[in-house]
Amino acid sequence: MQILYTIYLILLCGVLPIYMKDGYYELGEAKSLCYLLISAPFAALILFNILFAKRGQLDIAVDEELHAKRKVLVSEFFLYGNAFSVLITFIFSSFKRTAFFGIEGWRNGVLTLSIAIAFCIIFSLNKYKTGEKILIILMIVPFLEMILSILNRFSIYPIDINGQNTSFLSTVGNINWFSGYLAIWVPLGISFMFLSKAFSKRFMFSGLYTVVGLIALFLQGSDGATLILIACYVFMLFWSLSDRNLFRKFLIQAVVLGISMTIVDMLIAFWGSYYNYEQTILLTICKSHIGIILVAAAFFLYRLGRLFEEINMPFRGSVYKWVCGVCLSVLAIYCAAWLISSFDDSFGNGRGIIYRMCLDMYMGLSPWQKLVGIGQDCIYPYAMADSMWSSSFRNVFGDLVLTNAHCEFMTTLIERGLLGALLYIGLFISVIYQLIKIKEKEPQALAFGLPIISYLVYEQISFSQVMSMPYAYILVGMGIGLCKVGNRD
Repeated sequence: MQILYTIYLILLCGVLPIYMKDGYYELGEAKSLCYLLISAPFAALILFNILFAKRGQLDIAVDEELHAKRKVLVSEFFLYGNAFSVLITFIFSSFKRTAFFGIEGWRNGVLTLSIAIAFCIIFSLNKYKTGEKILIILMIVPFLEMILSILNRFSIYPIDINGQNTSFLSTVGNINWFSGYLAIWVPLGISFMFLSKAFSKRFMFSGLYTVVGLIALFLQGSDGATLILIACYVFMLFWSLSDRNLFRKFLIQAVVLGISMTIVDMLIAFWGSYYNYEQTILLTICKSHIGIILVAAAFFLYRLGRLFEEINMPFRGSVYKWVCGVCLSVLAIYCAAWLISSFDDSFGNGRGIIYRMCLDMYMGLSPWQKLVGIGQDCIYPYAMADSMWSSSFRNVFGDLVLTNAHCEFMTTLIERGLLGALLYIGLFISVIYQLIKIKEKEPQALAFGLPIISYLVYEQISFSQVMSMPYAYILVGMGIGLCKVGNRD
């Protein structure tokens, strides 16, 4: 069945990002239907093969002794719990048609989410093996999308697309969609480079991919994308502090990050007049010449590490982790205090009022609805069915349709209730934790950990959509499959 997995991944990574029915007009509807048309037949075919193929024909490992000894992973419990949560929410929803198909133009209903969870289960059942050539094929379209987005930001449009304006990038969609897309693909490139042998062909290719991806991330126009970088590099730092050689690999990634920031600084310095969007936190950092400082700091730490190695000073990873943990905790407390003090309805480009209204909506639900939710993708129809909320939504948003809370946890809390929200967050956290546990046995666990944590963190100020969510669930499934192998050894 490996060939089915490969064909599906090639279609998902190569066709879905570039598919457009009428340019940017109704792009969400087009992308969602494309995802369903690609994914539904493969999900049905693979699940049928798993359920009804002869035991000896399955790709799944059937070593009875290992199977008998293997305990169910916590993440598997959360995975199947999520599937149960989606089902139970649908059963008790008052808006079953909307809950199943999703709102038109968005389509984030039970059908879409169930297929994504189904593929998560499918990839968790079997450790998918992919060769270097397949990896290159899978990364070609994301690489081209990044290049196209950079050109778009400097008012260069090689492709004429209906509805083209500065709010849209490449063929992926608006800035939120594109940032979610980068939350998957940029960390993947970073992890491939981290895991590659220094200055090998794979290292150089993934290095070029990473630099282009980081430049696209800096230029895309969203302050929220800062969270992607923070999550990615903080996670990679703690991953690296257990070993001197791993820390050197992290320093290489710090140099690559610094070089990317410096390139952005130079692009803005020479072609800033063509830049067609707002100034962001990331751009401000780049224009402050932090990239050069970061490269210098990385080289200093490298030389200091070499000195310690020459005088046989042990690498005290636990001490370094403790120091970094304290520093980051202090910084996090400061940032949290600043956010709380500055929070108002205009916070986060209008997210403040959305958060406040959605929290009030949840608090007004019945006890049963608070537990199981109102139905997948049903925030807007629920509001329109209530006279008070209908008036509030129209007064604040006018004719705009608010389909989500712009915070995936809060969206899940309303749509699938406390049960679904806890299962959702538990799935991602448990997978990340288990990937960390097997890092010594399975170094490639980083390739799943980085995009999963970046996606999770970014989604807390954004929303689930088909240009990021399906990829995230596939990586979660692959991560669970890898954890099974790591726990068996």
